[in-house]
Amino acid sequence: MNQNEVETKEFFKCLGEIWRDITAIEFLMRACIAKKDGEINKFPKPPYEKGKIYSDCPNSFSIQGFSNVATKFNKYFTKLTIPQELIDLRHAMAHGIIAEVDKDGVDRLVKFNKNKNNELVVEFAMPLEKERIAQIRQSLRELRRHIGKEADDNKK
Repeated sequence: MNQNEVETKEFFKCLGEIWRDITAIEFLMRACIAKKDGEINKFPKPPYEKGKIYSDCPNSFSIQGFSNVATKFNKYFTKLTIPQELIDLRHAMAHGIIAEVDKDGVDRLVKFNKNKNNELVVEFAMPLEKERIAQIRQSLRELRRHIGKEADDNKK
């Protein structure tokens, strides 16, 4: 493998770990909300297999959208507040594009949206340099760990 292939592999590994942590954070936020609402006993227990049905589940699974889950989580857990930057990053990763748009060797995460005047607006734009995504990955890893402690069934 040449250096460029190694760097590309590491880049996508970091992005994959970021996405994994964002989705895990959402799941853990739902667990924390269920715990705070007194519904942790309704939280779905593993194994998570296709087709398995949980007939009685916590209301935290009725909350639609990452930003709405984060809003409710932030009300309950003010010391672990989910920053708006993470919400925006998650939406951009889910609904934006990653591409080298300026032919400068740097991939960017870009999300477009239409405004009230039906004009296209760049809603999110972030260059994805190696150092930056490594820092984001580390921050998410730490946040995931802290939220996981709050979601822990054994913690009273």
